[in-house]
Amino acid sequence: MIPRTLQGLIEKKLFCGRAILLTGPRRSGKTTLIKNIIEPSQKEVLFFDGDDPTVRKVLEEPNTEELRTILGSASIIFIDEAQRIPGIGLTSKIITDQFKEKQLSENI
Repeated sequence: MIPRTLQGLIEKKLFCGRAILLTGPRRSGKTTLIKNIIEPSQKEVLFFDGDDPTVRKVLEEPNTEELRTILGSASIIFIDEAQRIPGIGLTSKIITDQFKEKQLSENI
């Protein structure tokens, strides 16, 4: 595996009360990088794939109570291909503002 200089920086930013948005060209290792960070974690992780039509539908316009049910006890929420989900900006804001104990990471 190629060492990623961003890994340490991202790890330091986890649980600081803000969403982490990772952008870059296709096939540059963004998803692999995030998985390498979250897989060894002792925290419960929830992974969403924005390529999945069901995921897009569920995350497009949820209210706070729906999000509470969807997120459950997960501490880390990772949304891969987030740009494919209409309204993901507002959904991300609600998660970040209303569920401060959770870490949101988006890959676009």
